[in-house]
Amino acid sequence: MNKLLQIVNNKWFPLLFFAVAIGISVFQHYRVFSLDVIGYHSWRQTQTQTVIENFANIDFNILNPRLNDLHYPEGVYRMEFPLAQWLIGGLYRLFGNHLIITRIFFFVCTLLSFLGMFKLIGLLSQNNLVKYLGSWFFLFSPIIYFYSVNPMPDNLALCMAIWALFYWVKYLKTDRDSSFFISSIFLMLAIAIKLPFIVFGTMYLSKFYSLDSTKKFNFKFLLVPFFICLPALLWYASVISTWMENGVVQGMFSNDFGILRLLSILQFNVFSTLPELLVNYATFPLFVIGLYYIWKTFSKQNIIHLSLALIGISCIAYFLYELNMIDKVHDYYLFPFLPLLFVVVAKAVDMILSNNASKLKYLVLLAVVLCPITAYLRCNTRWNNFTPGFPKEYLFEKKNLQKIIPYNARVVVYNDDSRSIVLYHLKRHGWSYSMYGFRREVLKDNIKNGARYLITDLPLDTNQVICHHLDKLLFSKNNVTLYSIK
Repeated sequence: MNKLLQIVNNKWFPLLFFAVAIGISVFQHYRVFSLDVIGYHSWRQTQTQTVIENFANIDFNILNPRLNDLHYPEGVYRMEFPLAQWLIGGLYRLFGNHLIITRIFFFVCTLLSFLGMFKLIGLLSQNNLVKYLGSWFFLFSPIIYFYSVNPMPDNLALCMAIWALFYWVKYLKTDRDSSFFISSIFLMLAIAIKLPFIVFGTMYLSKFYSLDSTKKFNFKFLLVPFFICLPALLWYASVISTWMENGVVQGMFSNDFGILRLLSILQFNVFSTLPELLVNYATFPLFVIGLYYIWKTFSKQNIIHLSLALIGISCIAYFLYELNMIDKVHDYYLFPFLPLLFVVVAKAVDMILSNNASKLKYLVLLAVVLCPITAYLRCNTRWNNFTPGFPKEYLFEKKNLQKIIPYNARVVVYNDDSRSIVLYHLKRHGWSYSMYGFRREVLKDNIKNGARYLITDLPLDTNQVICHHLDKLLFSKNNVTLYSIK
């Protein structure tokens, strides 16, 4: 172990470590950088990518994120503060509309999160080797592996939250107000980009009330973060009312599931999502060991321990509040858990390495070797052109469809629950509908407002509501048909 520490403490080791880790990750994602938006959560990915392209091509005003769906006035739909989309839109304006720019941007965000975990664990452990191993395990979390190159603002929000936590821990160790202010700024950015990261704000409460003999309140740790985060909070206060029927806001208050369904969702996320996607099967034994050691060593008198515990409690409360919305599919809703999960893993590594006689060090070595492989095996199949998550004709025939539909023409899409996937691949604006609730009056109104084409993957020959307005069949392949309409 002493020889290993000598190697780790060499000046050249950090460069070698980051080169190897990043090199493996780039190699694993190499084919993905050139892929179109496909696979798991194409709905959210195409929505994000559409906003990026509309910032680049239509309106660069950061306050006006636009979708291609004209259900919203001029397509403007304000959800999270679109900082990530706007920054990438700026890069598109400089270098052209290339999806690879989006993928590289979010990959860089992931690498900055990787660096943030490296620095954070370095503050939490006396053992120099632990920060290398802990951040390695974070980078090769399967959920990080998958989302690191996808158009998802959650990547940037996670990065900001990790750095907010790093600077807070740094403040607790150094008592420098500058670190506290920087932490609050990073938290503000994390909240603005994705509201659920507001749970990290509870870490400041560890200093709000003194647990020592003074028993005093220090409002500095409540007011400073609040006022710094106020711009993000005001953004959400102004836009939440426009989120039509958005169950995320109402959470369990809009729950339609029975108790057995909710228990099934809870069980799935605890026993499948947690070990399989968030932590990694190869790393999960270390996570369990880390939980044991944290339970044994936790002290509420330790402000760092208390800060992390408050975040953990807040994450669990958030999870339970959004349980019906997270369901068994929205794994990216669980991003706020990731920094804490790998602090737990790092705790296990720290305790194992502190005991030179422990044979568990071979378990650490095995996890280091296996975790990049198991992350790859678990998530690489999510990028499959032949099962893209929507009718594959929209992917393989998109160029032909774009040639048929004039650039400024408005399109009606029938049977796209996402209201973004098909319009994104067509690169056209229009109105998108699910299979149900599409009435003749709605179609007539769309035609009145300029719709000249209708595309669907459903049979139309028995649908008199639509057939009355069909003009010419312009494209047909498998189930996908494109008509001009009158």
